[in-house]
Amino acid sequence: MKNELASPMKCTIELNDVEKRTLEELALRHPYEDFRVRGQGLLLLGAGQRVHEIATQLDVSKKTVYNWTNAWREKGLCGLLNGHKGGRPHSLCEDMVATAVAAARAQSMTLKQIAQCIEAANGMPLPCRLETLAGELKRAGFSYKRGRYSLKKNATNRSLP
Repeated sequence: MKNELASPMKCTIELNDVEKRTLEELALRHPYEDFRVRGQGLLLLGAGQRVHEIATQLDVSKKTVYNWTNAWREKGLCGLLNGHKGGRPHSLCEDMVATAVAAARAQSMTLKQIAQCIEAANGMPLPCRLETLAGELKRAGFSYKRGRYSLKKNATNRSLP
């Protein structure tokens, strides 16, 4: 048997103009940083850079660049857009959000009253601030404003010299 050194497999992709433009848009405008990095990596790979150089430049492992390449070859853009795992998990579970939405739909309530409904339904204190609850309700299609006293100005007050 002949003892051969296995040379590393060359990892390259060829991109047409439409694919390049799509990856450029992904790299510039996607809201998640990890997707922007994936787009940059494939653009660099398409430009002929080596996997090691790309991994060093983008601060990822070589295996990650190979994974992006395989995902691109198998599923195209959809392969790159799968798997965003970043970000902090929501403070409120789905049950708590459903309870809050139901309470908000039942009658007009303040955020504090909605929070009390959630606490009563779950038997535990609200795991977040009221602002977080307001954000979750906003995602569900509700909006709340803090009640304020307004100063009513009449015409005589505005026309003082």
